[in-house]
Amino acid sequence: MARRGGEEEEDEHHQNPFLLISGGKASSSKFQFRNDVSRARWDEKLGMGEVVEKKGSMWTTTGIIRNGKLYCHIEEIMFLAERGALHLVGSDDKILSIGDLYKKIAEGKDGCSWGTFEAYRRLKLLGYIIGRHGIPWTMKENKSFIFNSQQTISSKDGSLDLDIEYRISILLKGMQIDGIKPTFDVYLPNSKFKKSSPGDPVFLLCVLKVSPPLRQEVENVERSCGCIPIKFCIVDHGQVSFFSFDKVTLPVLP
Repeated sequence: MARRGGEEEEDEHHQNPFLLISGGKASSSKFQFRNDVSRARWDEKLGMGEVVEKKGSMWTTTGIIRNGKLYCHIEEIMFLAERGALHLVGSDDKILSIGDLYKKIAEGKDGCSWGTFEAYRRLKLLGYIIGRHGIPWTMKENKSFIFNSQQTISSKDGSLDLDIEYRISILLKGMQIDGIKPTFDVYLPNSKFKKSSPGDPVFLLCVLKVSPPLRQEVENVERSCGCIPIKFCIVDHGQVSFFSFDKVTLPVLP
C-alpha cells in the first residue's frame, strides 16, 4: 500500500470478485459466506461507515479516502454486506443485520433511497466502477466544491473536514435542476483505476423517482454536466431500466 500526499490508495488492480461464476455471468446471489470479511463502524453523524478492517480487492474501487481513513456510503455497505464481504457494526460494536441495513436504506436519510440502491447494485454486478456524483474519491482528486450559484468553497491546504464536506454534499444534492440531478459517476471496468486520478466517467446516471423527464429537464441537466453523457434510470417494483435520449428534430410543416 502506498501513501500519496497524505492519502492512502491501494496499488492492486481492479477486480470484481462478484462477477466471476460458472458461465461467466454476473452473480446476483446474496448472503454469500466468505473468509475475507471486512469490517466498518457506522457513524450516525456522517451517515457513512468507517472501514476499520479492510480485506479483499474490492476497496480499490469502493469507498472514499479522507485523511488516511476509508469511508463507505450506505449503498456500498449494503452491496458488500449482501455478499458476505462486509460486516457493519454500530456504536455498541454489535453487527447490524441485513434487515437493519435494509431499514436504513428504506428510510432514505443517508443520501440513498431503495431505487438508488437497486440501480447501484445492477451496475455494480455488471462490473462498472461507481461513485457518488460530486464526491471526490480522494481530496487529491478535487480540492474544491462548486455550487450551482458559482460560489466555491475550498480550504487553504486543499482538504476539508469530512463532516463539513458531507454537509456540503447534502446541500449540493438538494440544489436540484428542475427536479433531476446526476446521482452516480460511472466508470468502465479498468485494471489501472486509481482513486487519486480516476479520469472522466463514461457516463453520469440520474436515478428518477417518477416518470421520464421533460425535454427541458433533460437539456438543463445535460447543459450543467458538459460533454459527459447522461443516462437515466427508473426502478419500478424491482425492475431496473436504463435509458438515454438522442436529439431529434421534427420537420417544419408547410
